[in-house]
Amino acid sequence: VLERDLQGSVQLLLVLNSFISRTLTAGLVLCGLAALCSICGCGEPLPVPRIDPFLYAWRQPYAGIEGLRVHVFNTGSMTLPSALVYSGGSWTEEIVIDVPAFVIEHPEHGLIVFDTGFNGRVHDAPEPYLGVVLTAIGSFDMPEEATLDVQMRAAGLDPDAVTHVVLSHLHFDHAGAVEAFPRAAVVVARREREAALESGVLGGLTFFGQDWDAVGTWLEIDYDSGEPFATFSAHHDLLGDGSIVLVDLRGHTAGSQGAIIRTVGAPVLLTGDAAAIEQSWKYAARPLVADDVEAWWKQVWRIKKLVQLEPSTIVVPGHDLAALRRARHEAVSVHRMDRDGARPGTDGS
Repeated sequence: VLERDLQGSVQLLLVLNSFISRTLTAGLVLCGLAALCSICGCGEPLPVPRIDPFLYAWRQPYAGIEGLRVHVFNTGSMTLPSALVYSGGSWTEEIVIDVPAFVIEHPEHGLIVFDTGFNGRVHDAPEPYLGVVLTAIGSFDMPEEATLDVQMRAAGLDPDAVTHVVLSHLHFDHAGAVEAFPRAAVVVARREREAALESGVLGGLTFFGQDWDAVGTWLEIDYDSGEPFATFSAHHDLLGDGSIVLVDLRGHTAGSQGAIIRTVGAPVLLTGDAAAIEQSWKYAARPLVADDVEAWWKQVWRIKKLVQLEPSTIVVPGHDLAALRRARHEAVSVHRMDRDGARPGTDGS
């Protein structure tokens, strides 16, 4: 009996120690971020940049490509202090944000993925995979069988048919499942891959090299020598037919990129974390952390200018599917995901 009681006491102490350790870690990290924000002047206003009022290389009137579709999957969610997501947020109030992935179905070129969402280890082994710091400051929810490749199969899309995986940037919540597409060329900005490889200890909190170390074919885009497109400073026509145009959105990270999908009826702009949530671009809600805040700020105004000049544009933020669900665009299928895992079906298509 004494031995059993002793074992129970030890287990209780271990649980308490883990709880105290997590609480202290979270407190220290949040205090550090708040102090950094104060020192760096996160609340300082930035001047509105001048964006040329032209749509460079834009076909007018707008005409989409028949048969081009966008499939939207949600691989989970993150619950974070809202102050981490946008300026003016709270360190004590939390916000729940989506972790989506996108599959573009082209009538001639097959399937192209834009961002892969979570790696399955977020569900299977969150703390060993995410690390102590991330699991201390937020919670990460991923239902079973919610990886992009599993959800694609449930929707009748073959992951082995994916020819390109375009990554808005290399953070774990956007590039986590790239290993599920070994036959595809992985498309990133040259600056992004360079920055990720040189990111060091701090970068390791969000750049998980183990997710993309095994990539066989990289296609690196050099936006420094690119030509303007729409309201953006540089672009790359992925397939050469104007259906999927990648645009330079550096700021959130050194090589962030977005994609303009020329679907019939309205163009769809996938922003990655240049606009994490709808407030990010509509109200220029500044993020707490960015590689280059001034560059990020200019990208937000480029997005706003695009919508002003081409009002039909549907802007899809990197972590907010609400606007897309409201739009109910005929060429976009938002696939449902029950909390228990992937299920076939769509919300409006």
